[in-house]
Amino acid sequence: MRTPKIPNTPILLALLTLTIAACPLDEDPSFDDWCGAELCHWQLAQGNIQKVPTWNDHDYGVSLLGPQVTLTQRTDISSVRCLEFKVIANLDPAASVYLEMSFTGDGTNQYRQRIPSAAWQPLTFLVAAPTWYDSLAVTISKESDGLAVLARLEVGSGDGCTGAPIPLDNRPSGAWCEDGAECTSGACAPSNVCSQTFASCDADTPCAGDSGPCVAWPPTCQ
Repeated sequence: MRTPKIPNTPILLALLTLTIAACPLDEDPSFDDWCGAELCHWQLAQGNIQKVPTWNDHDYGVSLLGPQVTLTQRTDISSVRCLEFKVIANLDPAASVYLEMSFTGDGTNQYRQRIPSAAWQPLTFLVAAPTWYDSLAVTISKESDGLAVLARLEVGSGDGCTGAPIPLDNRPSGAWCEDGAECTSGACAPSNVCSQTFASCDADTPCAGDSGPCVAWPPTCQ
């Protein structure tokens, strides 16, 4: 992503900060990688998109065309407790564009937040993720007419998340849990594991050889 040549110093400084920050956790956060008329790393599930210039005629982004557009990316992110999103977009107030997240891998979204209207002003916000998850799909949904051009949507590991984590039920056996209602089995309990192999252990099943000692493990779905 090229450094934009614009006169607004606060925006320029913010964009430079995004450029030198730690590597994002999603693929193609700048919407630069196109395979013909489609984005290479984002799946177009609905509607139409177009490669267009952003604040700089030589820096491109994606325009969400029409009233219904859905872009999705399945990331390799898991177990990041505080997710930081950095967005640069040109969104009309009339354009309803949402960021959605699914932590279950089945397309069910547990998070939905409207992206505020902006004219290339960098936006940053934090999301307290579920205490356990093993997949993350990020979706951009446009649900009305209006200009909507995205130059960047970066997902990273952040600090300072406040509020309760996003609830996530139907966790499989072995997943961390705080309550049995979060587990498919309905049972959440502490257990003991061998410190080297993480195999279950107790007084009747001690750790063998160099696999121990047997130590307490946080509550997991049973």
